[in-house]
Amino acid sequence: MLRALSGSLLAALLSLAAAAGCARSASVRAAEAGSYEELRRALAEELRRGSLDSDEARAIARAVAEGEIARAAPPLGGERLGEIRTCARHVEDALAERAAGSDGVAVAAELILFEAGLTDAESVKRYAAESAAAKRPGERAALRALAARALVAPGDGAARRARMLDGDQEVRASALRAAIAAADPGDRGALLEAARLDPYPLARTLAIRASGALGGEGIALALRDLWVLSDEPRREAIAEAWAAPRALDAGGRAQLRWAISTQRGAPAIAAARALARAGGADAGEAVSVLVRAIDSGPGRDRVYAILSAPIEDAAVRAALAKAQVDPEDAVAFAANARYVEASPDVVALPPRERAAAVAWMMKLVGGASTRAVLARGVLARAGVRQAVPLLERDLRSREHPVREAAGVGLVELGELPRAALLLADAEPRVRLAIACAMLRAS
Repeated sequence: MLRALSGSLLAALLSLAAAAGCARSASVRAAEAGSYEELRRALAEELRRGSLDSDEARAIARAVAEGEIARAAPPLGGERLGEIRTCARHVEDALAERAAGSDGVAVAAELILFEAGLTDAESVKRYAAESAAAKRPGERAALRALAARALVAPGDGAARRARMLDGDQEVRASALRAAIAAADPGDRGALLEAARLDPYPLARTLAIRASGALGGEGIALALRDLWVLSDEPRREAIAEAWAAPRALDAGGRAQLRWAISTQRGAPAIAAARALARAGGADAGEAVSVLVRAIDSGPGRDRVYAILSAPIEDAAVRAALAKAQVDPEDAVAFAANARYVEASPDVVALPPRERAAAVAWMMKLVGGASTRAVLARGVLARAGVRQAVPLLERDLRSREHPVREAAGVGLVELGELPRAALLLADAEPRVRLAIACAMLRAS
């Protein structure tokens, strides 16, 4: 009798599972098949009936993302998969299946899994070795970069440093990313050499970051020597390296004090931001540097200071209040955006002050200019629901960055069904950006 009941229960459960499979919506089926015209029609019908809810939108988003992963092909497939990085954990199985393929896109999928913490370095090394042994066409350079990225173990130092000198700039960059994770003192000389001499700007920046991850008085002084030879972006990277946890109290703080007292422009602002965030006795002086930078200087530097200064500081808020009515548009925009987006967990702004900034931003949102698009994004991130109809209008824009920004804004406001039409967008980047935004919101 029990056996009969168990069999009946199993049959019932299988029947329910089959029914659930058949109950997949036309939109999900079209997304799985990559039939975007059909998906567009199905979504429009669901929206017309009012039957598309957030759960259904996420199911469609998952089907879109997984389908794009499965169908990604050279030469652009690896770049397209890059859009998946921000939601890799939600599509792990699809990435693992694609990584089992035999082309450069498979290698890109394996790298995404590794950088998302979904596979380990030893597994990546085996993958790269087995793939290289199979001599799969079209992926040798990508495999070498992947293998270099996995050189993070204590015994990998010599191989990692050799890859820092590789003739392929992407292999060098991967080795330098590995050095950031490894934080191996044995890399010190190779990193400083790369920071000075590598012809690839990204590699130089990564080498500076990796040096900061090592820390120590010697590194702090070596970066000070490098500062003299560096352009503005590299000086900003050096300031961030001095503020790294192992560097800050091992010479980094002293170098940051030197930078804010002797330097000007973006590098000084980067140093002041780092010191302000680090706290301690130097934070007050750093905030004063940021306040002065907000008040005067080139517009680009003033905006950088506005975005870098701690809004919870009363002196910063006073400077921002002046900047809100500045005649320079970019400065006024940045200052009002800080007030609109200020988190109540960081600072309790008087409601009247935030409302005034929201009202200022609302005056900009009706147009089609870049500033109007940015204003709608600011309001969406701050949860201002008056932006919803304007974002819906942007879904029909001819410019795909505008459509993408509108879809992300709607997702941030919890309006997943309204953003769902973009899951069938003609531009793959838009489809994937919105799919990932929805999956991250789950």
